[in-house]
Amino acid sequence: MTISKLELMNTLEKIAPSELAEPWDNCGMQIDLGAAEINKILITLEITTKTVTEAQALGVDFIVTHHPLFFSSVKQIHGNNFIGNNVVNLIRKGISVFSAHTNFDKAETGNNFYLAELLKLKKVIDLNRFGMEYIGVSGELSEKKSIRAFIEDMQRQVDLKSSEIRLIGNPEAEINKIGLCTGAGIGMLEIAAANGCQLFVTGDVKYHDGIKAKEMGINVIDAGHYGTEKIFVPNMAKQLTQAFGNKVKIFESKVNINPFDFF
Repeated sequence: MTISKLELMNTLEKIAPSELAEPWDNCGMQIDLGAAEINKILITLEITTKTVTEAQALGVDFIVTHHPLFFSSVKQIHGNNFIGNNVVNLIRKGISVFSAHTNFDKAETGNNFYLAELLKLKKVIDLNRFGMEYIGVSGELSEKKSIRAFIEDMQRQVDLKSSEIRLIGNPEAEINKIGLCTGAGIGMLEIAAANGCQLFVTGDVKYHDGIKAKEMGINVIDAGHYGTEKIFVPNMAKQLTQAFGNKVKIFESKVNINPFDFF
């Protein structure tokens, strides 16, 4: 069973419209080997040496990744560094690569809306200020609860260990309205506060950002870049499966790409 490359491209465009991508981003085809028919697709958060090996073992001819393989212009492909080596191996094995990044972050069925759904938020809308759209969403709990209780729910819903979660704020504070931005979204902190959020959920929070949040009086959960974005894999796989059924084999990457270990 196969699907045409055109079918796949059209479906990916519906799922994550290219017009939603940030100007600095590099969404879309990363490696296009021109195959007209697609047999097997691997969904992964990131292209790493292990995910390339996984793709080769599965015999896939197409990878859909969240993070782009290339963020800036490429001046040379060198087989002695991990990016160049991965590119060489992907091309040798005839594996094309497509990235759905900030366009998927903003999409109605993308990372942020999906995380809000997992966290059982209601009245979910884009984070915005003065009519301008930003990456991230805000939503409300069906009833107030403590941040501690919210974190416990989040651990279950997103499969996170307590050691993977950092909190800036009071764990006993009662909250109702929550903002979130998957990945490195602390830049949306002020927008979340302006939208009345009492808690902001994201990853990659730096020390000075934590101080800023304390001074602003808004609680912040840092669940890590990987912790907030690993949901890309099951989400994208589900949407492509709904679109194509058994016409193409779709694999969810089993590689744990989180670079951090927790003690």
